[in-house]
Amino acid sequence: MIAIKAIIHVLALFYVINGIMYFIGILILLSRRSKGKLGSNETPMVSVIVPARNEATTIKLCLESLLSQEYPTEKLQIIAVNDGSIDETQDILEEVAHTSSNMKTVHITRDDCIGKLHALDEGIQKASGEIIVTTDADVEVGKNWVLQMVNQFNTKTGIVMGMTVDKYTFSPLMAFQALDGAGIRVVSAVLALFKFPITCQGANLAFRKAAYMQVRESVLHLGKTKGNREWLLQEVKNETDWGIMPIVHPHSFGITQSPSTWSGMINQRSRWASTGKNYSSVLVKIYLGLIFMSILSFISIIFILPVPEAAHILLVKGIIDFSVALGVVTIIQQPILILAFPIAFILQPIFIIISGILGTLNLYKWK
Repeated sequence: MIAIKAIIHVLALFYVINGIMYFIGILILLSRRSKGKLGSNETPMVSVIVPARNEATTIKLCLESLLSQEYPTEKLQIIAVNDGSIDETQDILEEVAHTSSNMKTVHITRDDCIGKLHALDEGIQKASGEIIVTTDADVEVGKNWVLQMVNQFNTKTGIVMGMTVDKYTFSPLMAFQALDGAGIRVVSAVLALFKFPITCQGANLAFRKAAYMQVRESVLHLGKTKGNREWLLQEVKNETDWGIMPIVHPHSFGITQSPSTWSGMINQRSRWASTGKNYSSVLVKIYLGLIFMSILSFISIIFILPVPEAAHILLVKGIIDFSVALGVVTIIQQPILILAFPIAFILQPIFIIISGILGTLNLYKWK
């Protein structure tokens, strides 16, 4: 029992140190976010790739937001990839493309579908852009999105990591997802800031086509079983000299819709967690393992430690979590979401454990 208590205290200390690092990183990101070069005269050719499978209800709004970009039309190419849809997605794509000179469509039959990374690759191979920007069919962006993402590149940058913000209501499910999802994305940006990128959002990602081509074969090989675009992030990080830069400028945000049910949310989180076991970096695996174990220890202390001692540790966790949550809602400019903190404080550890187990065992569904 003494050994178990010692392990719990060590894991709690790791959590505190890690949380302080997150908070410092958030402060740095906030200090830098207003220094975007919006309005720069540098306008390289950009290709935006949008994979879509059965997205008839959302794809038109997504494309309308892309076609409204404040970026030179002759320098902006939009490629929508119909990845084997069986609804009206392809018809909508053709309808929009018919009236838009800078948009083209790629059609993949149902029999030829082999994952989102391969659908993206089909679009990239037909892209004219020096810079590739990817998003998803259920995401809407502001008119300065492309310009803000592109302006973060310097000669050494291979990837720019953007983020999305969830639409939400104040139902417990939606509020929890909005705060928790934003926390995951902001923490991903902090880790990239500290040169330790682990994951990213393919729904808001920009990269040099040249960087992609360097790792294309390995990314497609990994994509045979996994669809997450973080494989591109991992391969560029491990196999090239290109830099990876996070961005949290408000003009760079995408807006998305989170799952509408608890089971849908668990499935999404499990899918996100599924790739961790396959990372090639031992250091990343150790780090993620420590995060998982520290969360598990917080759940177990109520059964192992005396009530006063458990309460003290949970209080310290609450202070760390609240500080980080304040930073998160400040970055996404949604201060009202801090009201969801009590829900997140209670539910987040539970869902991390559930999604971690389900993701590791591949007990989730792709679309």
